[in-house]
Amino acid sequence: MIKDSKAKRKGVGLLACLVVMALTSVLLVTVVVQEISTRKKFEQINFETKVQNLAISAREIALSFLLEDASAKIPNTIAPTSDAKVFLKVQETSNSCYTIEVDAEYTPQDKKPIRYRLSGSFLIKTKDGKRFAQSIGR
Repeated sequence: MIKDSKAKRKGVGLLACLVVMALTSVLLVTVVVQEISTRKKFEQINFETKVQNLAISAREIALSFLLEDASAKIPNTIAPTSDAKVFLKVQETSNSCYTIEVDAEYTPQDKKPIRYRLSGSFLIKTKDGKRFAQSIGR
């Protein structure tokens, strides 16, 4: 009779151990899946930030050409790297007032291209012999 009780306790202990291992495995899989999902979200945010910074930089380049009174020299396209392209469109809407439209595209390796459009209107003014740009809207 004592042997029966001992065998039952071993079975219950083994069953409890299996349940704990199963729960631990499920928890571990859940944590790994969540980590992979979070990593993909951060990677996407990183790519979006890159293309936004690319567009802002291209707008600043166009503004620098305008401030140097060299609007004819503004490039239509800029390709800073093999996986990035920027298309610039600058139009003079009135005397010393320009609209700048920027279409930036970044294509991460083996992924869909990420695009960002940025536009704005700027008035080029002169004060104390220095030219500066004033934003007058989107």
